[in-house]
Amino acid sequence: MANNDFEARVRGRLIVFPSVDGLAPIEMSTIVGQLEEKIGKIEEKTKVVDTSKLAILAAYDFAVELYNLRQKSETNREADTKKVDDMVERLEKTLKGEPGKEE
Repeated sequence: MANNDFEARVRGRLIVFPSVDGLAPIEMSTIVGQLEEKIGKIEEKTKVVDTSKLAILAAYDFAVELYNLRQKSETNREADTKKVDDMVERLEKTLKGEPGKEE
């Protein structure tokens, strides 16, 4: 085990997680807790008891969440860019003395 690796129990098994730059042990513990919670919810919902299958389903669920967050972030970024472009255009018109539309 490397110096900064993190040990935690998941579903009763002791797992050594590789260290992650910038994350303190308390943060890694929180992440493992989220994993435990996710696996528990999936197990309850699907009645699957196979640990490997539960791990894959949990990974899939986290990947879906990440995908949705990335999509939302991209949509927000595009909206913000449009707002900034509109503001720049209005400011340029104002500085040139051209009347702009009122909002």
